[in-house]
Amino acid sequence: MELIPLEQIAEQLHNRYRTSGYSEQLFKQDMQIIRRLGVHPALATYEDLERVILQATRQSTKATYVARLRSIYKSLNKMNLVNGHNPAEQLPQVKPGRGVPKPVTKGEYQKLLAEAKNPTLRNWFILGGTAGLRAMEVANIKGSDLIEHEDGYSLRVQGKGGTDLIVPVSPIVSDMIRSYGTLGRLWQVTPNKLSSRAANEMRRILGEDAKHFHSLRHYFATTMLEKSGGDLIAVKELMRHTSVATTQIYTQLAQGRTRSLVNLLE
Repeated sequence: MELIPLEQIAEQLHNRYRTSGYSEQLFKQDMQIIRRLGVHPALATYEDLERVILQATRQSTKATYVARLRSIYKSLNKMNLVNGHNPAEQLPQVKPGRGVPKPVTKGEYQKLLAEAKNPTLRNWFILGGTAGLRAMEVANIKGSDLIEHEDGYSLRVQGKGGTDLIVPVSPIVSDMIRSYGTLGRLWQVTPNKLSSRAANEMRRILGEDAKHFHSLRHYFATTMLEKSGGDLIAVKELMRHTSVATTQIYTQLAQGRTRSLVNLLE
């Protein structure tokens, strides 16, 4: 079997990526993965691919390597560069590990509310840490989303994935929204701009290692778990998670016991 030189493979793959609109960085990354195989891609075995994947220490990187190797071999075969050889077909699905939430502390949250340089930023912090809203949800809030009941207020949240849910909110949240005196949007800001401005203010107040706006949502989740005595179902509804399994990850932070327990095993 005559092997096509690796330099020619790189040139044709580069042309394909540019035609498809892929970034230069992606091409360089994929060529680096090909070279890590240590053999010509037309001769590489499943074991060669597995060795490259296992070099990664992070689960998310392993998942990326699997996805890229499948894509690489799909492209190489479409261009007839590896003679129909595709060991990536045998690779198992590798799921990236779920990242551990990194909430702000109670002291940090109180400091943010006390030292925010203007009311708008403070109000964003309130919605993140006291209602658990994401940046995109805060940016799109309208006065008409606040719903009054006999025992308090609820908020209609246009959430992730196009969800439209109603959740109860505390008086500090309802009073803040009502103070704007409008049925329309409270702020004319994009989610990205809101997240960026909030993160900059958090760094100003808490230091350069300060967490991002989403850390306020994590703070809300852990606080609600602690105050509810670990009621996962109730907190799932407040966080608007589709599965209680997503909410459950916060129990490790709220209780701080699971990791310390397994570390006692010898």
